[in-house]
This record gives sequence, structure tokens and C-alpha cells, in this order.
Amino acid sequence: MSCVACGEPFDDKSDIVVCPECGAPHHRECWKETGHCACEELHSEDYEWQPEKIYIGDTSEESRNKADPGSDATGRVRCPNCGRMTKKSEKYCEYCGYYMYREDDPFSEKDMDQNMEELFPFDKSESINGVPAGDVKRFVGNMWIYYIPRFIKMARSKSPVSFNFTAFLTHGLWFISRKMYLPGILMMTAVTGISIFQAYFSNIAQGLSERQLALASMISLMLSGIEFVLMIVSGLFGNRLYMNYCAKKIKKINAQATAQKADADQFNRELESSGGVAMLPVFSVGLCYLAIVYIVDRGFFF
Repeated sequence: MSCVACGEPFDDKSDIVVCPECGAPHHRECWKETGHCACEELHSEDYEWQPEKIYIGDTSEESRNKADPGSDATGRVRCPNCGRMTKKSEKYCEYCGYYMYREDDPFSEKDMDQNMEELFPFDKSESINGVPAGDVKRFVGNMWIYYIPRFIKMARSKSPVSFNFTAFLTHGLWFISRKMYLPGILMMTAVTGISIFQAYFSNIAQGLSERQLALASMISLMLSGIEFVLMIVSGLFGNRLYMNYCAKKIKKINAQATAQKADADQFNRELESSGGVAMLPVFSVGLCYLAIVYIVDRGFFF
């Protein structure tokens, strides 16, 4: 038999406590932890605990699964994470908080978004650069859990700095992915130009005089420094630029919706379609950059 609270089978060393009302067996520690019978909600229905069915002489895993499929007559199911029996009606395990996925309760992005709001609550009416945080969340999309706390912190502290590691590493592609095309294209153009010069210098280095080689090396080093500075600036101020971009776009969408007398659903749909992530431009620009660097590095132009 198994403990009705944790689902773990008893052995010869188990200290067992039996509920005086329904007869359900518990580990003493499980009883102490909850302070009551795990089947307490059923006591008003004159519930009487019944032992699990056991296939005599058959100890195979298949037989055990047939005997104990993970749920019982009490309306409780076994949590796949901690193994304890929890209410079937609950989405989360009462003991460890694990999400209890079931076929009759399919996963959806809407449920996940709601669950994330419960885990990381914030005031949707709080102003972020003059627009409500709730509108910014819709505009940003699925990654709001990263951006909203940082936007709120920057808005409250008036700080322009909030380091974005992705913006630091991707040479402008992050800006493009967030539909900030102008800074993204400018940075990618600068990085591409630096890569072209360095590849060109590498290919003609053998034909240069000592003086020309020293000058070219100095220029190459300066360009590498400029590239690193651009990366640092992108990492430090990327979130600030994105926050300003979000606020500007949301205000514009709000003004258009007001002029057109659009309802809330139309306004929200426009926020979601105008914001989010643009992956096709990212792949296009990234492939162009790699192709240019490859061609120049191979010396096809000189």
C-alpha cells in the first residue's frame, strides 16, 4: 500500500498513521506536514478509504501501472514531479507547485501568459515613458517577462542604462529583430565595413612595405576598438532605446485608434501586430553579412 499524501509505498520501517475517520494510511511525517488527512475534503461525504488493488504474484512495472494508474477514487492524481497525490481539479500540485498537464487541459500560450503574470505580477497601469505597462506588454510580446521589469526599473530610477547581453553580442541584429531597423542597419553596415577592411588588409599584407603595414595595422586596431565600443553601447543602451521605441509606437497607435474611434480589441490587435519580433529581416541581414564577409575573406574582389 501507499501513503495517500505522498504516494510513496510503505515498507517495513514506515511509521504509519491511519485517519480515524476514513482509515486512509499516511506516513507520520506526511500527516505532521499537512496537519490533517489528505482525504479530509471527502469526509463530509461519508468517504471510506479502500486499499489499492494488487495483482498477487505479479510485481512487474506494467502490473503496478495497471493497479495504480496515477489517480484514485478520491479525485486526486499523482504529481509527476514530487509523487504526492494532489487534487485533480487543480492545475498545480498542492505540494511542489508543478504544473499538472492533462489531456483534457491542453497547453496554450494564453494559459502560459496568464501563469507568468501570476508568477511575476506588475501594475499594468504604471506609466513607462507615458504609456501604460499593460500596453507595453502587448507590444513587446512573448519576451515581456524580460523587458517589463527592466523598463519599469529604468522608468522609476530615470536611469538610461540596463545591460542587454543579446544586443551586445549580435552586432545590430537584435535591433532589427525588435523592428528598430535604422539603428540595426547602421550598426550592421559599420560592422560589415570593418570586416571588409580587415579581410582586405589580411589579403594584401604580404605586398605592403613595413611602413604601410604598420599604418594598416594601426587602422585595423582602431576599427576593432570602434566595433567593440559599438557593442558596449548597444549592450548598455539597447533596452533604453527599445523602451523609447515602444512608447513612441504605442502613442502613435493610440492616436490613430482614437482618430478612427477604434474599440479596445482593435487597439490591442494593432499593438500585437506592430510589436513583437521580426525574424525574416534578421535572417536576411545576417545571411547577407555572412556572404559578404565570406566573399571578401576569399579575396574574390582583389
